[in-house]
This record gives sequence, structure tokens and C-alpha cells, in this order.
Amino acid sequence: MPFITLTTDFGTRQGSHTVLHGVIYGIAPDAVITDLSHEVRPQDIREANFVVDNSAFFFPEGTVHVIVVDPGVGTPRRPIAARIGSQFFVAPDNGVLTACMQRAADEGWTTEFVDLDKPEYWLEHVTNTFHGREIFSPAGAHLATGVPLREMGTAMDDPVTIPLWGAEMHPDGSVEGEVIYIDDFGNAICSILPEEIAHLPVPGGVEVELCGATIEGMVRTFGDSEYGTDTLIALWDSSGYLLVSENNGTGGKVIQPKPRDRIVVRAR
Repeated sequence: MPFITLTTDFGTRQGSHTVLHGVIYGIAPDAVITDLSHEVRPQDIREANFVVDNSAFFFPEGTVHVIVVDPGVGTPRRPIAARIGSQFFVAPDNGVLTACMQRAADEGWTTEFVDLDKPEYWLEHVTNTFHGREIFSPAGAHLATGVPLREMGTAMDDPVTIPLWGAEMHPDGSVEGEVIYIDDFGNAICSILPEEIAHLPVPGGVEVELCGATIEGMVRTFGDSEYGTDTLIALWDSSGYLLVSENNGTGGKVIQPKPRDRIVVRAR
């Protein structure tokens, strides 16, 4: 039974995401399709990196992940397919696989890439504005039905990558990162990992500064009862990154962070 996931910036109001389902079922009627997200911010390739990397590797080996966040649709940018570790990906060659490629490098996984330059694996009619329908979804469906990656196109070794998030230690020992992603609760997921502040007196002896607000110490969970609703707290997110939250509330009442805002953790 083939597994396919979909990630786009289409939203769900117009129904464009359901067209991808239809194309896939026409080629792979037994496929199990999971929508990772159709709410990536429009044209936000960095956000798509976070969403896909944070989800894709929990799926069974051989799952095909189709990603359509494609501000360059209709231009000479390549459509590509890849094997990264035990997972397959179909996407525009615009850097949307950078985080997954970095994970592979960190884990020592092998990778393969092809340029999807064989029209026999596309729909017959290709427009300049909907390659998700005409190239990416059919290619993903063919991969899921067992067509070998190397038959889908020409092997390549130069996929586009983009700068992503990270953290920097300053001479005073403080660590500066940035907001990567704002979730539906308004929580800010930030680009600082536990090992990057291991030299600081975590959890109680640090302060976290974001959007002009200072948080004294870190907590273990949202349910720490000594903190009232809408009090700013800092803790480790399930993604592994530092999270700033308005406790048991919905973000935006105290601060309104946005992607790329700077965050600093320092000793108190």
C-alpha cells in the first residue's frame, strides 16, 4: 500500500489541494494520502522546510512526500525527485528540501536526486501555473506505484539549497537565534537547540528575550501551575527547538512575534 503526503501553500478554500488527490488516485488508486499541511504561508520556502522536515521522517520507509510551494512555477526552475534516507520527495528545485538534506548529512544517510525531465510521467497537458497538478502529483504517484527513481528523470547532484535558521554564541556566552515558525496557537518556535545553551544555567538561571519582552527562566511543560494564563513562558518544543508561548492561551496578547525575529538566551 503506497503512502503519499502533500504539503502546499494552497490553503483549502479554493479546493486546489483536492485536485492533487484526484490526480494521484487516477494513477495510484490504492494510495493512502496524508495532507501534512496546505497552510504554509504563501511562497514561504523556509516555512515549508520546517513543516516537511518536522513531519516527513515519522512516516514508513518508502513514503513519497509531494511538496508544492513553488513561487517559480512556469520558470526554468527544475522539477525534481529525491530519495533522502528511506523517504522519497517530489518538489520544485528551489531549496525546499534543504532542511531534509541537512538532516541526511547529520545522520549519515545517502541521497539521490533526479531532474524530472521525462514528460511520460507528467499529465499530458502542462500549464504555466499549476505544476502541482501536472508534474509533481503524477510524478509522486508513479514513484509510489514502484517506478524506480532513476527512471523518472536524469540523475543530478546539484539541488538548490537556501540559507536556513541557526544560532550564534556571543563572547559573553549569550546565544542568539531567530523565530522559525509561528504555530496555530501563536507559539514561536525558535532556532535554538538544548546543546547550544548547555553552558548556561538552564533552566532557572537563564533569561529569554524576544520582541522586547524578557522571560525569567524556563519551564518543563505548559501545565506548570505557578504561571497564570497568558504569562510568557519558554520551554523545549516537541520539535527539539526552543519555544516561547503565552501559557495556556493563544499568542498575540503579550507579544506578536513573527518569523525571523531575533531571540536571545543569556545567564540571568
